[in-house]
Amino acid sequence: MPNPFLAKKEYIIPYAAVWILIAGIHAAVLYFFSERLLLEASVDALIFNIILAGLGLSVWYAIRYYDSSNSTALDTLLYHLVTGTVALTVWLASGYFLVRISLPDFESYREFLNESMPWRGISGLLVYSLMVLVYYLYINLENAKEQRKKQDELQLQVREAEIDRIKAQINPHFLFNSLNSVSSLTLTSPEGAREMLVKLSSFLRYSLEFKENELTNLSDELDHIEQYLAIEKVRFGKRMQPDIQYGDDCKDFRLPNMILQPLFENAIKHGVYESTDPVEIKTHIRKEGDILRISLFNTFDPEAPPRKGKGIGLRHVANRLSLVYQLDNLMHVDKADNTFTVTLIIPQITIS
Repeated sequence: MPNPFLAKKEYIIPYAAVWILIAGIHAAVLYFFSERLLLEASVDALIFNIILAGLGLSVWYAIRYYDSSNSTALDTLLYHLVTGTVALTVWLASGYFLVRISLPDFESYREFLNESMPWRGISGLLVYSLMVLVYYLYINLENAKEQRKKQDELQLQVREAEIDRIKAQINPHFLFNSLNSVSSLTLTSPEGAREMLVKLSSFLRYSLEFKENELTNLSDELDHIEQYLAIEKVRFGKRMQPDIQYGDDCKDFRLPNMILQPLFENAIKHGVYESTDPVEIKTHIRKEGDILRISLFNTFDPEAPPRKGKGIGLRHVANRLSLVYQLDNLMHVDKADNTFTVTLIIPQITIS
């Protein structure tokens, strides 16, 4: 950790300005109240305050490299009494020597200098104490800032790990279903199995390419969904009738990649699987200010026995949205009559 007053140029100038002001006040006090000559007052103020400003910078290193974490309060106090005494001795001795050399013919000033040494020592002690407090405050603030940064990084790593875990659970679920379908098609339709494998390969390539990229454009996500639906179309044919509607103003909207696939998986599982009639899977996407509203509707047979399942896909979508955007209630589910509706609300914000 560098000296805070030397680390940046914008800190050096205020530090120098403060000491110039102190030197000016010092000279004015000597000139007006101690009745010293202007030359005496100016030389005295410049020499003593320039040395004290330099020692103020050096105090940082005495603090920075002192391990106070393994020391008691008494040890720290004694340490600063010793370093303070050394610093003040160096300051007074060097200042005294330099002003005597600079003003050799001013007898009355030499008498004043000798008499003023005690109050100079007191003022120097106050300055030293103030510098120590300033430096310790700075160190504590920097340590707190570093601690917050580490906590934020840890939370980010935990959040990314949780998202990766969710995605890892979603992808094998789809792959398992697809390979089962390919296995069935090899007996009934070898060409269909071949077509499905080609589409599955393209689909998985997208998943791998975007593994480290958490956000993607809506247009890219919909291209991915088209591949997914093409794979399922091989299995279900006319029984599945998807319809996706969206405006051009939505194409560049950012959203988590592969967030829509579980919604279509759910619609197919509880709609197409359970019906022998054509099932509509409609998707309406519209932009509403700074949010993207995605609604997916699928019809189902209310009299058909429900398929067994734990609702992992939808629950993972809700969890993932909460982790990415740090907001709750971004997914809403509604089941009425013979229509099942899932709505996602995607905020347009920058995700770190």
